[in-house]
Amino acid sequence: MAKQQDEQEFPVYLFTGFLESGKTKFIKETLADPKFNAGEKTLLVVCEEGIEEYEEDQPYMENVTVVTYNDPSEMTEERLRAKAKRSGAERMIVEYNGMWMLDRLYSALPDGWLVYQEILFAEAGTFLNYNANMRSLVYDKLKSCELVVFNRADEKNLDKQAFHKIVRAVSR
Repeated sequence: MAKQQDEQEFPVYLFTGFLESGKTKFIKETLADPKFNAGEKTLLVVCEEGIEEYEEDQPYMENVTVVTYNDPSEMTEERLRAKAKRSGAERMIVEYNGMWMLDRLYSALPDGWLVYQEILFAEAGTFLNYNANMRSLVYDKLKSCELVVFNRADEKNLDKQAFHKIVRAVSR
């Protein structure tokens, strides 16, 4: 019985953050890394389009099927399951829109689809403003992530304590 449960497990790698925080670049570098991508069929769910784009002609995209959702209501359990089945995917990577609440995604994941890793990306120059003006969205992304990556940080003008205080208040 336990073996059957393991066979149904479907890994999900979740990358959250606000626009221009570095999610796409990190995902591209991850897919290009042979330690992560040894040819497994991957469903890449993209929930926002920024400046950085996926070049589907790149070698690391050979076994990747890209699906774009422009509205969180489009992402349903039935659609995700159908896209995964059609692509033959063995795992899913999600580039999640920072303006969408995570509960929406979690409720759409089929049984057995487990978030193996959740990373939040934040542009250091805008993070404190996002937290001051859209605290519920920042909290939503911090509450379940395992790692926060602050990009484009100016070491001289960065108040590390302010960042640390926000992250620690939400995530231990």
